[in-house]
Amino acid sequence: MVDAAEDFETLRDRARELGNSGSYREAAVLFRRAAEVATESGDTDRGDTALCDWAAAETELGNGTDVMPELRRILLGSNHDHNRWLASYTLARAHELEGQIRKAVFYARLSHHHSAHVERQGLTGLSHNLLGNLLVAEGHEAEAAAEYRMALRHRKNSPPTWVAGAEGNLGYCLLVGAVRARALRRSRMREGLRLIYRSLRTFRREGVVQYSMLPHMDLCFAHLELKRSASAKRHGERALELARRYEDTVTIKNSLYLLGHVALLEGDEQAARRCFAELEQRFYSHQADLADLLMSVDLRRVVNLRA
Repeated sequence: MVDAAEDFETLRDRARELGNSGSYREAAVLFRRAAEVATESGDTDRGDTALCDWAAAETELGNGTDVMPELRRILLGSNHDHNRWLASYTLARAHELEGQIRKAVFYARLSHHHSAHVERQGLTGLSHNLLGNLLVAEGHEAEAAAEYRMALRHRKNSPPTWVAGAEGNLGYCLLVGAVRARALRRSRMREGLRLIYRSLRTFRREGVVQYSMLPHMDLCFAHLELKRSASAKRHGERALELARRYEDTVTIKNSLYLLGHVALLEGDEQAARRCFAELEQRFYSHQADLADLLMSVDLRRVVNLRA
């Protein structure tokens, strides 16, 4: 007979491996089974942990609304500090994906509160990083940068890819701040570029090429602002290639927009129109003549690449 605790650990470990590789549907099935095993053995705390993990996988599949009631039950009814953190963090992520940023910020701040009561390194950093993501999506790059810096202060024993993600996010905020200043802030731009290039190198070293989409897009944006068309084009095309491969529609949209402006910088109006025309046809078919507008109006200072 297999011990219930060993069976639970086996199920959860397999589920985590699947989740880390992006196989959320298969992970959700195993997390749900792990929760059943724990509950059947009378271990409600571990059952709730597995349910939170199941909810996180379902959230990434776009089912955040469906799992919110279970997460709220755990948040309000559990006496387990880690489960309260996990439930509030996952609720924040679920509301983020639903576009409910204010609610997401509320639960992210709540997760930060609960992280202070958990004797486990890295949770506070995760909460700060999530808050940064929510703030930057709302266009509050300065406040987001402060959250990312706090996240990185709590990075001890964190996975290299997580650290690289936080560094890249901070780098983007610094780039935006430098560009929107009345005079281009070269020191802030240099720090932003340094962080993003370091992030990109880490993703390559760790073999997670899909995570390098955002760094490549950010570098396209930065080099475009610095009028380095060749570098901007190289990074923009790489971002677009990866976004098409992994079906990331947001990055496809933003990469097409940036590459259109790179083409304009190079004086290639035909290439620019192709990019803007694809952008209009694929994402803004209800906005007639958008391509013509983008050929004549530069909206880069108001476009949020993280929205």
